[in-house]
Amino acid sequence: MINQKIILADDEERWRLIVHDFLDNEGYSVLEAADGSQAVRLLRENPDVSLVILDVMMPVMDGIAACTEIRTFSRVPVLMVTARGDEETEISAMRCGADQFISKPIKMRAFMERVRSLLRRAGTREVLRFGRLEIDLASNEVLADGEPLSLTPKEYDLLLFLAQTPDTVRSREQILHAVWNTDYYGDGRTVDTHVKNLRMKLGDCGSLLRTVRSRGYMLESGK
Repeated sequence: MINQKIILADDEERWRLIVHDFLDNEGYSVLEAADGSQAVRLLRENPDVSLVILDVMMPVMDGIAACTEIRTFSRVPVLMVTARGDEETEISAMRCGADQFISKPIKMRAFMERVRSLLRRAGTREVLRFGRLEIDLASNEVLADGEPLSLTPKEYDLLLFLAQTPDTVRSREQILHAVWNTDYYGDGRTVDTHVKNLRMKLGDCGSLLRTVRSRGYMLESGK
């Protein structure tokens, strides 16, 4: 049993039902969304999702905007689907962080092969490496110079959030939103304190966790 979760976002209910049936028959667990904002919320609530399938043209939040938002907190593979097969739309999909792009009407066998290909590729990225720092996504274990670290859940979530977009500065507001969720009303000092503690625990690898004055924090790729 594959038992991998897939988010399927499209405002056309009939199309969702058809694709849902194909995915279900392959053994995948499907979470449906009728617009991009629902897809983003589902992913935040289900961080173990293995793939997100987004239609480009959706109400409330379209697929391009949803993918852009997803890339602020997740590296989950994204397959973009659209009835508009023009080059400009495809370029926009790639620029927002989508991994693959397919036009409607889709050929289901080719579509399913793209799904399987993206899931196989995602399965090979179970360990994130930044120089001598490693994050094992399967076990949630962090190693620095080969030694396991004892991190609090928030310290781990903070590190993982920065690790998902290496060499990219994240503001304190973005970190609060992603790590403490939108219901948390703390201030930037909470982030500063956790970053300080995390940097100490990382030891020599703590130099990878950089403070960018007046902007926020980033994790260097270590390359």
